[in-house]
Amino acid sequence: MRSCGSCTLCCKVLRVEALDKPAGAWCPSCRKGIGCEIYETRPGECRTFGCLWLADEQFPAEMKPERSKIVIALESGGGRVGVYVDPDTPTAWKRPETYAMLKRMAAVQAGRRGQVIVFIRDRAIAVLPDRDEDLGAANVAGKAIHYRQNMMTGRIEVEVTDSAAAPAA
Repeated sequence: MRSCGSCTLCCKVLRVEALDKPAGAWCPSCRKGIGCEIYETRPGECRTFGCLWLADEQFPAEMKPERSKIVIALESGGGRVGVYVDPDTPTAWKRPETYAMLKRMAAVQAGRRGQVIVFIRDRAIAVLPDRDEDLGAANVAGKAIHYRQNMMTGRIEVEVTDSAAAPAA
């Protein structure tokens, strides 16, 4: 079974609403390279977060977040692969082997109407099998990312809305 060890990158890259902690900033409760000072009482968002590198021992060792500078998680019941990038290394997700893996994930997710979204602070980038689409500031409270397939072209279209708003038909 894998353990975090000295990796604390999730404490930097994730937004934690309960702590009013923005994405891309170190959590004040994190002791870098050691762990969480409030682990026993950490917010629900932190308790339910699941790092894919930790969860799947077949996930490549070089993808450990402290090395790769990205944290990957299955979210929304597997409907989304969230890729959270260290803003100090914003192109880490574009390394050839990492990018190829994300494209393979995008093809699988597209087949099940799921998403692969790269987050760099508040910026979101949809990784699709045939392209990447920069969604701008979508990693903020109250925003939702929707995929739909254009019935005329077969192309997957991506839209960001207020979470209460329904996507355009």
